[in-house]
Amino acid sequence: MIQRLQTVYLIAIIIIAAVSCSGQLISSHQLLPGQVKDYTLNAIYFNVYENGILVSSQIQFMLILLTSVLIGWTINIILTYKNRVKQMRFTKINFAVIAIYILALFVKAFMLIPDFSFSGLSLKSTFGVALLIFMLYLNMRALMLMKKDDELVRSVDRLR
Repeated sequence: MIQRLQTVYLIAIIIIAAVSCSGQLISSHQLLPGQVKDYTLNAIYFNVYENGILVSSQIQFMLILLTSVLIGWTINIILTYKNRVKQMRFTKINFAVIAIYILALFVKAFMLIPDFSFSGLSLKSTFGVALLIFMLYLNMRALMLMKKDDELVRSVDRLR
């Protein structure tokens, strides 16, 4: 049914994916002689700041596409509530979509930010990365609840 707890988890995945479009998922701070460079990356833009002034901004079309696919696929999972087997299969595919999204984000960070390392991430970035990994957890919880519902329905069918 659409009013189950797994739907709440799937809606939370959609919200986190939408928030990743506006927040700073990856933020790196570099001190160079005579200047300070800040790099920020989210699902839409990659921005470069020198001494607090925006120098360059690039639109990330691939990340926008992946975010759109993630949101659309998760909505599709919610709308297939009448067929639990199909919904569970789609949820398993959603793991791959989320993993590809996270991987693409880090590939972009390694390609665009010079001397990128995980130790140089700011606290905002750590929170953003934790939210992305939390999407995987929410997807796993939704899948577990779908399996539980399916087992419950099958056990009731056996009693009839």
